[in-house]
Amino acid sequence: MSDEPYEFLVERLIMALAAQLGATEPADLAPEAVDALSDLNRSETDLIFGHAGHLAHYDRPPHVDTLMELLTAIQRREAAAGAPILPGDEVRLVGELPASLADYNADALRETAFTVRYVGDDETIDIQPHRTDDYFIETVPVTAVKLTHNQ
Repeated sequence: MSDEPYEFLVERLIMALAAQLGATEPADLAPEAVDALSDLNRSETDLIFGHAGHLAHYDRPPHVDTLMELLTAIQRREAAAGAPILPGDEVRLVGELPASLADYNADALRETAFTVRYVGDDETIDIQPHRTDDYFIETVPVTAVKLTHNQ
């Protein structure tokens, strides 16, 4: 069975949540939605932010950026106290690039600002370029990045 119908469904659900944000002032998620979107694991986070990033990068539908910011805020509240890097922080790649990024231009990657999307308990983080640059999500060791801006 192809994953394509599910991928389309994820994008539709993201657009529906974003549309709901446009109907409230200020834009906010219902407490029940916050509960449902709390405690996301790595694959769930990558799925949501990957699709939302794709939509924001190519289509720019209203309120998807706001949805991504609200999801990040939920993740930050759930992060371990005192963690040096949190979801939403901006980082840049430093040192030797992870093998998973070997197909990309190393100089361009080092100049790219990334947003932390997920902080693992295994000394890795998932990063995503700013939506105007690209939308892929990659897992890298914490030692492969330098914090440039706390959210």
